[in-house]
Amino acid sequence: MKLYICEKPSQGRDIARNLRCTQKHDGYMASADTIVTWCIGHLLEQQKPDAYEKDIKPWRRAILPIVPDKWKMAVVDRTKTQFKIVKELVKQADTIVIATDADREGDVIGREILDYCKYKGKVERLWLSALDDASIQKALKGIKPGESTYPLYQAGLGRQRADWLIGMNMTMATTSYFSQGQGVLSVGRVQTPTLQLIVNRDIQIEKFGSQDYYVLHARFKTADSEPFVTTWDIPASKAENGKCLKRSHCAMVAEKIQGVTGAVASFSEKSKSQSPPVCLSLSTLQKLASSKFGISAKETLNIAQSLYETHKATTYPRTDCGYLPESQFADAENILTTLKGVASHFSDVIESCDTRFKSPVWNDKKVTAHHGIIPTGNSKVDTAKMTSEEKQLYGLVCRYYIAQFLGNYEYAQRKVTVACANETFSATNNTPTRDGWKMVLSKIESEKKDDNDTGSIPLLSIDAETTTCNTDVLTKKTKPPARYTEGTLIQAMKNIAKEIDDKALQKVLRDTAGIGTEATRANIIEILLKREFIRKDKKFLISTDKGRKFLEKLPNIVKDPATTAKWEQMLDEVAEGKVTLSTFLTEQEANLTTMLERLDKVAATQPRGNVDAEHQCPECKSALHRRKGKNGFFWGCTAYPNCSTTLPDENGKPGTRKPETVSAIDCPTCKAHKLVKRKGKKAFFWGCKGYPECKAIFWDKNNAPDFETEVKPQSSTKKRGSSGRSQKNIKGDV
Repeated sequence: MKLYICEKPSQGRDIARNLRCTQKHDGYMASADTIVTWCIGHLLEQQKPDAYEKDIKPWRRAILPIVPDKWKMAVVDRTKTQFKIVKELVKQADTIVIATDADREGDVIGREILDYCKYKGKVERLWLSALDDASIQKALKGIKPGESTYPLYQAGLGRQRADWLIGMNMTMATTSYFSQGQGVLSVGRVQTPTLQLIVNRDIQIEKFGSQDYYVLHARFKTADSEPFVTTWDIPASKAENGKCLKRSHCAMVAEKIQGVTGAVASFSEKSKSQSPPVCLSLSTLQKLASSKFGISAKETLNIAQSLYETHKATTYPRTDCGYLPESQFADAENILTTLKGVASHFSDVIESCDTRFKSPVWNDKKVTAHHGIIPTGNSKVDTAKMTSEEKQLYGLVCRYYIAQFLGNYEYAQRKVTVACANETFSATNNTPTRDGWKMVLSKIESEKKDDNDTGSIPLLSIDAETTTCNTDVLTKKTKPPARYTEGTLIQAMKNIAKEIDDKALQKVLRDTAGIGTEATRANIIEILLKREFIRKDKKFLISTDKGRKFLEKLPNIVKDPATTAKWEQMLDEVAEGKVTLSTFLTEQEANLTTMLERLDKVAATQPRGNVDAEHQCPECKSALHRRKGKNGFFWGCTAYPNCSTTLPDENGKPGTRKPETVSAIDCPTCKAHKLVKRKGKKAFFWGCKGYPECKAIFWDKNNAPDFETEVKPQSSTKKRGSSGRSQKNIKGDV
């Protein structure tokens, strides 16, 4: 029996249809001798560090690094049922065709199952990047031998295992060193450079000093023309970063050209055109949803997934590509006709479409594992069943597809240069002559205003004399870069190559579309928010003090996107069969050792617990951290369990602790500390101040310890709560 393993159910159904596997079963489709089954993304996941280290908690530097000798996988809980189905089918197969996505991750999703199930039979690879019938049939005729893409699987395993090595070990190390009650301080190859992006942008804004600068407009005319406005071209000697910072320079030139005859030094008029922008990738959709509708990146992904799976209205959303396969060009007529019915408000503009016009979006060479997001030809789509947000995003997807058939945007561009009194003035103006694709995208793909576009320019002749009509000096202000939104941050993650200087590594990051993937970037932002490394102010993402202080403690190698570039460079060599997986992982283990050693040096320079010394513990001078217990907020020492001091919360600040009742004599058990009177649920008791090293507890009798009745602790423990003390359960109801 030949078994095809696909990446997702929809992909499985498309391939099954082309293989004529029409018998429906739970989790697969079948014919007489062929079965098509599917994963739901990864059916297996890396096991956590406690699978390799028994006494891992509490996390501590002494047990690190944890480097598995043999990597262990576990079945993902939410997809256990489907895994059982796939596992049974693998046992029956004599040939397995990996039919997952045509990329590194696709190979991992399919082949990790074969390894886990210890499959030893024949393996083949179906390589396809589009799921229309023509593309599937072409791929089925050219199935590759399994060994042809096996190095790609090794590269995928390398990335997966290296992420685990660095992320898990560095997270445990930084948390054990610096958390002190602040929760998990997570580190990641993508997460940490992304945090660095936000922090760098915030610091740029904070350090930015706005300056006034000045622009001189001069209105000229010739004997045969209407007046036209130009802008003074500032000489380099009078400019700073291309701007005039002294009003007097503009004023002097304005006075200088009054009553002086000038001439048209140059004039040009050209017909220009712009092709439609390509269709939407997930990151582009996330950017648009953020800027136009205020929808978060994660919610955009969820909505796009719903449009794809629930409504069957759009194609697969987790794509990094906006291009379309040429084989799908023939489907345009059907899709546009369908849109007239399911999205009738587009009917008029669809009437203007020309399905013979082939925009640059149709390009097989630029299609990656998945093509751009487009509307389907499903006539059963019911927009009335969509939420308002689903309608908004569906509308965007439709607009970008319709735009491909409206032709180019065309305009006439006029440029003029005037020379007057040894000064130069220029202007540029674009006049639309054909709307083309802007009929549906004018408000979305708005042109950036050219400062030199000062209005219409008449038809002029070179050397024609000019006279000065009037001048105007405008005062403007320099502006800092904008804070990141979720949409612009995702774009920055894709374009992070700009943040490094090494040209070769820049190219690697450009070729791999930056850091993170279309499917994971939104989740990275959510993690940063959850860890309180960043916060959200309206639509903007802003770094917190916690995030900044944490970032300061990390070695540069963890924060630098060049680290990812170097990984990818070596992983490309693994994928090409030039470097083995073990060689790559050995290098990453060495990198991990370096990271931990550098972290040790940082930790050695800082007092333990002194993460935020704004409020200090009255006992040990470590930082206090505000926590929420069952009875409201309280402040606890970050040096816990070495110091168990707690203080009440008073208007967001540590209050004054009530004086303790301390015994006159030492604890009879450890003979090193006094006993302190505590209040339990129903009675008072006395506990050793040396807790947790000494766990002696005695009943209270007439406001003194009853040494005749020591209370023995039980084995189970309670989590630390608002009392700030993790006392063991004791016999009786204290």
